[in-house]
Formats: sequence, structure tokens, C-alpha cells
Amino acid sequence: MSKSDLNAKDLKEWGQMSTSIAANAPDLPQTEIPRAALEKLTEELRKLVNDQKLHQSTKQQISQRMKVIHSEGAKLATVLRFLVKQHYGNRNDKLVELGVQPLRSRARKAAPAVAPPPVTHPPATAPTPAVPTTTTPTTTPTPK
Repeated sequence: MSKSDLNAKDLKEWGQMSTSIAANAPDLPQTEIPRAALEKLTEELRKLVNDQKLHQSTKQQISQRMKVIHSEGAKLATVLRFLVKQHYGNRNDKLVELGVQPLRSRARKAAPAVAPPPVTHPPATAPTPAVPTTTTPTTTPTPK
């Protein structure tokens, strides 16, 4: 059961009880002091419930206003950053003083020195045969 349901239930129950006891006061004289205390607590609880509702409403209004302020503030801060960059230039170190990150080029990585590939000797194999060159065949005289 939520707190608001509990508050409403108690307020209703206590109000009815106090009214009933007040109507029968001549028969129940011993209940006058506790009944008066209960009425006092009932009124205080009723006031607190109303105050709580008022504060919840105020809290919601404040939260909404804070959201609008954050949005507008972010836009104005962006405009100011842009104007400062425009005035000083986007690479000026003065921007750091004003809370703006200057544009800096990245340090280039040194190209790794390319080592010549290790010299490998071809595997020892049988020498390749020489290719014969074409020559005109000599004719040997035939004996007659």
C-alpha cells in the first residue's frame, strides 16, 4: 500500500472515529483527552499531506526549470566556445586558459625503419646443365 493510500485511509478512519466518539461523549468521558489528541494529529497529518503535495508540485516545476536551464546553458557555452575559437584561432594556446581544447596536430609516428630482408642463399642443388646453342650442322664429306 502506498503512503498516500495509507494517509487517506488513516485520515478517513480517524475522522470518523473522532466524530463518533464526540457524538457519544456523555457515555465516554474518559475518551475526551485521547480524542482531542487524535483530532490534533489528524489536522497535522492533513496539513502535512497538503504541504507534501505542494512541495511535489514545486519540485516538479523546479526540475523542469533546471532542465531548461541546462539546455540553454549548453547552447550558450557552445556559442561562446565557437566565438573564442573564431577570435583567437582554433590552434592558439590561449584557448586552454578559456577552457577550450585547442586543435593540435597529432605527433606523427616515426615510420619503422625497414630493415633489408635477410640475405638467403638459394639451396645447394645440382648445377643446371648448359643449354646448347643451335649451330648449323657441319656436313662431313662422304667418301666416294
